[in-house]
Amino acid sequence: MVRHILEVIGCKRPVPLRLAAALGWLKRTRFKCLFVMTLLCLGLRENYPFSNFPMYSSFNSRTSLVYLTDAQGTPFSTMGFDLLNSTLNKIFYGWRRAELKKTAGSSTARVALAEHTAGEALLRYIDRHASVHPQIRNLLHGLRVQHLTIRLEAHELVLQTQTLATHE
Repeated sequence: MVRHILEVIGCKRPVPLRLAAALGWLKRTRFKCLFVMTLLCLGLRENYPFSNFPMYSSFNSRTSLVYLTDAQGTPFSTMGFDLLNSTLNKIFYGWRRAELKKTAGSSTARVALAEHTAGEALLRYIDRHASVHPQIRNLLHGLRVQHLTIRLEAHELVLQTQTLATHE
């Protein structure tokens, strides 16, 4: 049967026994489509637009993140609050977006005000979360919300850290 298919598609060379056995196995398996797609993806590799990760095809020259520090400036693990850092970033950037929509004025002053307000809102969120977990209440004093901006300038990384809010 395999030799007949190869003759129909015009293959004049004799087929090696291994290839014939592999084609016979492919004919019997239930996963023909999966196998063919796997071979196709391996052949195409990670080339745009066939990449599994098209978001990694180009990078911005600037990114930022929010993290917590204690009163001495040492980074503080958010796991102490049973929160992930990604959750804190989502809360912060959600408040920041909402505040930017409400605030008018120059761009720089508007962004600074929105980030300060979002930092305060993030501390209020952590405060409410700590009221549910009394064992972490004493960890809050002096807690700071830090905003780290990472920029690429002339092939050099520039890190800029700013304290947005401090828990009293």
